[in-house]
Amino acid sequence: MIRLANKSLELLLHEPQDGYYRGTRFDRSGIAGGISWHGIQMAGSWFSRYDPFAHDAVCGPAEEFCPIGFEQASPGDAFIKIGVGLLRRPDSEPYDRFRLYELVDPGHWEVEASPETVVFVHRLENNYLYCKEIVLCGPDCFQIRHSFDSAGSALSGLVYNHNFWTFGRMETGPSRRVDFPFEPDGHWRQEYDSVALTPSGIRFSRILGEGESVYMGDIHRKGEEGMPYCISLSEGSLGVEIKGDVPVLHTVFWANHRVACPEPYNAFYPGCCWTITYRIYEK
Repeated sequence: MIRLANKSLELLLHEPQDGYYRGTRFDRSGIAGGISWHGIQMAGSWFSRYDPFAHDAVCGPAEEFCPIGFEQASPGDAFIKIGVGLLRRPDSEPYDRFRLYELVDPGHWEVEASPETVVFVHRLENNYLYCKEIVLCGPDCFQIRHSFDSAGSALSGLVYNHNFWTFGRMETGPSRRVDFPFEPDGHWRQEYDSVALTPSGIRFSRILGEGESVYMGDIHRKGEEGMPYCISLSEGSLGVEIKGDVPVLHTVFWANHRVACPEPYNAFYPGCCWTITYRIYEK
């Protein structure tokens, strides 16, 4: 476990090959075991049962890259997941992010850590070089800085951050707020009696029950496509402000009994860099 800490902010991070997360959905670098601010657990375990092979056995800001080459791969051939490696397509079924795929080549990981910074480097021979740096920027702020390049091929696609913030495992309900600096629009997967869009964000009218979830796949600024990479997620007086420095191309929202997760998607391509800044605050 890697510990980044200053006087008020602590990030506990798993190493990519320590065995904590062995699923094939999320980027294995920078997976949080916990994030605390002034002793309050802001991000931690939100699931009722832990399984290292489960697709969502991750905490805090967890990132997933869309697969590369899956559609072109025949059953038995390999495809790429950035931050995971080469995976095998087992059959002719469509790609399923919740499925566990065989890991053919995990690539090579390098990790370099100091008290307030950790750098993860993932090399997949003849395919790509991916770097993620997590940096404490002050008593209430940290950044995730990314760079990506491909070797001899123009690998590109979309990546998003799932934002599993738990606020001390509080239940998701009326005290959980999602705010945007614009009026949001979108379509819920079905009609819900528990959640709604407002002129400034997303609000819950009651506590979500165990096993209950809500989903919207196309949040955007009303009247326009896309949205700024700027979101505030709060529980009572505690909040997390999330800002990115790249355009948002697609945004999803998913919530269950413990977490409410805005998921902004941005593009990656050879030579690109992008940074996500998290600032924790109390009103």
